[in-house]
Amino acid sequence: MNQTKMIPMARRAVSKLSAHALYEYALRALGRRSHTLAELEAKLTRRSSSEREVSGVLSRLRDQGYLDDERVAEAHSVLRRDHALVGQKRVLAELRRRGVEESLAERAVADAYEELDESELARQFLRRKFGHLAQAFPTGDRKIVIRLYRALVRAGFEHSAVFDALRDVSSNDELLDQLAEATAGGYP
Repeated sequence: MNQTKMIPMARRAVSKLSAHALYEYALRALGRRSHTLAELEAKLTRRSSSEREVSGVLSRLRDQGYLDDERVAEAHSVLRRDHALVGQKRVLAELRRRGVEESLAERAVADAYEELDESELARQFLRRKFGHLAQAFPTGDRKIVIRLYRALVRAGFEHSAVFDALRDVSSNDELLDQLAEATAGGYP
């Protein structure tokens, strides 16, 4: 039997780019998907030996209109609301992770969800994600109700929207009352 040793893979050294190549790299990155200032700065910093070159490229991209955190935050909020059917809390957390300034992220999310009934969005989320359980609705099964509850919380829905949606799919009012009471001050 032939036994071979596992050789650990070495990390490939990232070549440092000139100012012009760094700009081209940034344009290619922005061509693939939108980036926030913080995301693109992190990418460029790994590829440049000069902090001044990075700030110069970022400034140039901002001046040319290629880099705009407000536009990214607005587009991300609408996309996540319409296609992923997630709640405001989740979108806000995603924007924070992407490095969007807090006030800008809050404004973009508030604008995107302004005229939306989050309880209805939570119901749509359940139908899309748990349609395979639809034949069991309304359900009294404790495990299923808790599973749905956790999914709605992870999806970032407000407390009231979570329980509005759960009341539509659960016949176990006692369990819902217990959950609501246990989470009245916030999610566990």
